[in-house]
Amino acid sequence: MKTKIISILIILIFSSNLYAQVKEGPGLSVPNRLKSIVPYGTIEYAFGGNKEGWAVVDIIPRIGIKGQWAIDEQNDYYMFTIAELGLQLTKKNDFIDLSADPGNGIGKVNSALFARQGLIGIGSPYGRFSIGKQWGVHYTLAGAIDNMYIFGADAIGVYNAGTDGGVSGTGRADQAAKYELFKGNFFFGFQGQFRNITDNDQYFADAFAAASYYNIPGIIKFGLSYSKVFDGVEEPEPNQPMIDDEMLALLLDHQSKNFHFGVMAMIFNNHEKTNEGEFYKGWGVEYNLKFNFGKKKRWSVVNNVSYMTPESKLHSKFVMNRYALELARRFSKNTVIIAGLRYDNGIKTDGGRIDKLTYALGFYYNFNYPVP
Repeated sequence: MKTKIISILIILIFSSNLYAQVKEGPGLSVPNRLKSIVPYGTIEYAFGGNKEGWAVVDIIPRIGIKGQWAIDEQNDYYMFTIAELGLQLTKKNDFIDLSADPGNGIGKVNSALFARQGLIGIGSPYGRFSIGKQWGVHYTLAGAIDNMYIFGADAIGVYNAGTDGGVSGTGRADQAAKYELFKGNFFFGFQGQFRNITDNDQYFADAFAAASYYNIPGIIKFGLSYSKVFDGVEEPEPNQPMIDDEMLALLLDHQSKNFHFGVMAMIFNNHEKTNEGEFYKGWGVEYNLKFNFGKKKRWSVVNNVSYMTPESKLHSKFVMNRYALELARRFSKNTVIIAGLRYDNGIKTDGGRIDKLTYALGFYYNFNYPVP
């Protein structure tokens, strides 16, 4: 396994040089037509603990290749691609729970390498179309709230039921065909997922999602997102959708140069699970606040609150309620160190209290990847 990882890293590091040797026809020189084909990655780890114990854990590190190149003389049409692997180089543990993103498609597993994204598409003045495993249109909105370094993103519907949102399509959607249109301050996108993984397989799309927003710069961004699964089953396997999985989400977001405040609220059916692993009909809300300060604005304070609960408490008293706070220092465009804590103050399905304080010290190193 180590030999495999080293081989992949070598390929990524030298991929830019390999692409630089590509020969194209007359008038299609690499400098003019190859907009970007580069390796990228982010190495993220944390030392964290709570009353149950302490451990060194991954914070979804990844490596990949991304590319974009023109296919016409006017540069109006272009191809783009991403191939991204997640890394889990520390052992799984059951008591340190940091980011809501488990990395792997069906939850936390003991696998050193796993697929995060793999897509190819075409762009034009009329929008972008892509196929593969890729971020769903819902994340174009929800990404504004997924703004913490270590914690957060528990109640935005992306990483639902302990997965990466691949099966439901709200996270890194599996087997998806996606269309996106960005025009000035307006966005609209929709996607379908085409697969054969349950007995309820549909002739055409097995899941559908659509999302849109309008942004008034420096004032507010307003967005709506909807997703629906058609091929769900009543007793799904880990890689299968739950029957009647459906979600509607609303985004209100304010972003200025060094200040951000956003709220996402959602109502859903069979999209999330209780602490006992039962799907339910309910609602959730999450807000995120971030403020950059200090010399060259290299310090950041990030605050996050997330809340989810069933619509009715008749059969379940479950409440997910989390408060998180982080202090981050950017030392360069590549390096960040973060100190954070999260207080879990929820209720289990049987009415028992959840009372847990988790501490974490995180380290980020990124290459060709934006530092938040």
